[in-house]
Amino acid sequence: MMPLKKDISLVRIQVIVWIFITLLMFLLFSHDSQNLKQATAFAICNSIFYGGIMYTNACWLIPAFYRRRRKWLYVLMVILLLVVATWLIVQAEVWLNRLLASKEMREAMEKEMAKGTNKEGNRMLRLYLVMFFLSVLIYLFSLPLRLAFDYFTVRKQQEQLQKRTAEAELNLLKAQVQPHFLFNTLNNIYFVAQRESPATALLLERLSNIMRYFVDEGPKEKILLTREIDFIRDYIHLEKLRMRHPMQMDFTVKGEIADVNIPPMLLIPLVENVFKHGINKRSEENLLVLNITVSEGKLSMDVRNRVFEELEPAQHGGNGLANLRSRLELLYGNRYILQTSKDVLFLAHLTIPL
Repeated sequence: MMPLKKDISLVRIQVIVWIFITLLMFLLFSHDSQNLKQATAFAICNSIFYGGIMYTNACWLIPAFYRRRRKWLYVLMVILLLVVATWLIVQAEVWLNRLLASKEMREAMEKEMAKGTNKEGNRMLRLYLVMFFLSVLIYLFSLPLRLAFDYFTVRKQQEQLQKRTAEAELNLLKAQVQPHFLFNTLNNIYFVAQRESPATALLLERLSNIMRYFVDEGPKEKILLTREIDFIRDYIHLEKLRMRHPMQMDFTVKGEIADVNIPPMLLIPLVENVFKHGINKRSEENLLVLNITVSEGKLSMDVRNRVFEELEPAQHGGNGLANLRSRLELLYGNRYILQTSKDVLFLAHLTIPL
């Protein structure tokens, strides 16, 4: 026995259901008529109109009116739909009956209509009532159809969510494996370099510290200010390796910083900006003055560097400070100060609340 597929689609279900309904109607009409062509046409015609009732209600009226709390308008629209659909079904059946009936049957119908008897009027009234009753039943079937649409939509969203969750978990595992592999490799290189070149080993140690900062501290909301300062020192030390001549540097920290917490990577953009746009690798006059002060519930940071007019214009681009300002606005609203000025020196001042 073949098991049912769990991923059967809603479209496939609808196709099967409507084929079954059409066949059922064909059997009903063929029981009352000897003309198979007429029975087939009636069955297809009724299926089309009944499908119109179901899908108009399920796909348009319920979402557009009922679920938007316009219930009275929804009721009026449903009544209008049923009345119009009933009239159309009856007119279609009368037209098909005339078109497909035998010559003798058409002549008999024309005679009855010419007489204008109450019998013909009563027959049409009963036909309208029966078709209206059937339209109401079809309308009721459209309610579980709408629920089926919702169910399959929710199931599809859940499947997509599960897929994204699985992908996120896989990416997280990859993110955990790759840094640890790299750290282990750096440690192996560090032990070799320690024997052959202690200076190289020191550089590897600083690089490892920076990478651990990104991996361990970067995802956190707050980190110790001392950890941020250590990160800045390691970053400056590695950047100085690219310069031909020693750089004049003054890095001071004032105030009680032991228990101060700040968002990670909040101060480094100002330092990074210096090495991207304020350093001439061939010059002997490179300067970096960096002061960090904690006082009266605020942290202040002042950065100064020389301006080299001979640098290429492309080196003065970048959006690091713009990104920093956007982040500060998200974190502190209007409770921060970020000011810059440029003359002989480029000055940057940042103040944030603690």
